Amino acid sequence: MKKIFSLFAAAVIAFAFTSCGGGADTPEKVAEKFLQHIAKSEFKDAKGLATGDAVKTIETLESFASMSELGGEKPEKKDVKIEDMKCDTKDDVANCTYKQDGKAGNIELKKVDGAWKVSSFPKETSGGDDMNGDVNTNDTTATDDVTEEVTK
Repeated sequence: MKKIFSLFAAAVIAFAFTSCGGGADTPEKVAEKFLQHIAKSEFKDAKGLATGDAVKTIETLESFASMSELGGEKPEKKDVKIEDMKCDTKDDVANCTYKQDGKAGNIELKKVDGAWKVSSFPKETSGGDDMNGDVNTNDTTATDDVTEEVTK
């Protein structure tokens, strides 16, 4: 009777351990971790969650950050608020939409060797400077100086 009880207890414990670990590597969780690493300029950690073009994009962001550091600027490391992460998964590809600090974004993941990896993301998710493309076209300071010199 003790053997049966021991085997039963071992089976229950084994089942409990395997069922608790499920969902640790969902596309949603990987995408959220990835976006947090990018926002904090943790490029090495982000590369561990990336593949293909995403790795190249991270390397580009990394080079911009190192150039900024040479100029005396430290990249801003901040926690971002990721909300409404929803992934549409088909086979080994997941297309995810989310809101990062209130702005809509999308990110693509692929399953590589059984693990979800980010394969494509916009550079704007870097969490650093506001890269929304706004340009002040009303600032004529530079052209006013040139115009003044030419008219003299």
